[in-house]
Amino acid sequence: MKNLEQVSKQVSPTVLTEEVWKWIFAHLEVKPVELRLKYGNEEPFFSAISQIEARARYSKKFKDFIHSPWVFPNGIGLEQSSSAATAKIKQRLFGAPYSADLCGGLGMDSYFICDRQSSKNHIVFERNVGLAQLLKHNLTTSTVIASEFNFDVLDDWIKRQNIRINELEVYLDPDRRSNGRRSFSVLEGAPNLVSIQRDLLTRCAKIIAKHSPMEDFKEIKKLLLNLSELHVIQFQGECKEVLTVQEKGYEGSVKTILIDAENQDEFIEQNTTPSMDILTSLKTYIIQPSAGLNKSGLQAQFAQIHGWYKLVFGNLFTSEIQPPPSVFYKIFKVNEVFDSLKRAKLFGPAAIESIGSRISSDEIRKRFRLKEGREQKIFYLQNGKLKLIVTCQLIE
Repeated sequence: MKNLEQVSKQVSPTVLTEEVWKWIFAHLEVKPVELRLKYGNEEPFFSAISQIEARARYSKKFKDFIHSPWVFPNGIGLEQSSSAATAKIKQRLFGAPYSADLCGGLGMDSYFICDRQSSKNHIVFERNVGLAQLLKHNLTTSTVIASEFNFDVLDDWIKRQNIRINELEVYLDPDRRSNGRRSFSVLEGAPNLVSIQRDLLTRCAKIIAKHSPMEDFKEIKKLLLNLSELHVIQFQGECKEVLTVQEKGYEGSVKTILIDAENQDEFIEQNTTPSMDILTSLKTYIIQPSAGLNKSGLQAQFAQIHGWYKLVFGNLFTSEIQPPPSVFYKIFKVNEVFDSLKRAKLFGPAAIESIGSRISSDEIRKRFRLKEGREQKIFYLQNGKLKLIVTCQLIE
């Protein structure tokens, strides 16, 4: 589920004619509030301006759909929806001719799941009637069910399509909001994957599920049946999604795969995880893993490949050799190292990060009157009584 906000009035796709779409595309650069004041909230302007508003608010997340007649829902609430970039990654996990999305939401995932040569038919469930109406417009070749997921409806569709088990793959992004709060556990989603997984695996060959980036991998591995892969998806340095792949009858080890959605780079877990040497002193370079790499737990394998040493400070590494550039980490060349703020000679502009200390980066910036910067990085590092203030240069 994409956790889209409930609103009193929803977009009406039927009023978005070809002429209205021309008007929308001609006014993309105009502020929506100005258009509302000028044209009001009657149709077709309500739905048309809602499209302009969504495209302005999420221009980066859905940039491939800005100039297409994709109908976005009214109001905010698309932050938790899959972006086009991460939805394309999911597309790679599907190979069967038939697929089912158990909680459609915005429909971006379903769009890319269907956009395959091997795709014959797709069914999508969405309990929000207004959103289901939009899905019927956006996913014209799919069967859209305006209700929460139901096994009887799925079984009827499977029977009518004469689908064999090895021909069906299932996707779900459960709603993780309950009682007014957002949860992160696989145990709390709706529909609940843990509860329905066994029944799903009697009907399909594979289950692909989206989880919160905050989800505990140990919990996932303990609770999910036939788990074959864990995918960690990062986008522009941030960890955006965790995906699980469950394959009917699979009993092997779980492989973690780290993927960058922006440039399609990936790193697949090796069979063995090496031990790491831990240092208290710095070498020539500091390596800072991305959020995605940290979430994947594959830092030790990167360290073995590139000759890194683990530092006692946070998730930082150090090396005498400059690593090759990668979307999965940043590289900094060490300039100067000080053992206390009193001895430190710091000059801006610089980016500042405090790791392991109560002293914040804002306090350091204020104390040394440093302006914001990007190329120079200052680390304030502390582990117990050991402190290091390090000035570095970002290696692009």
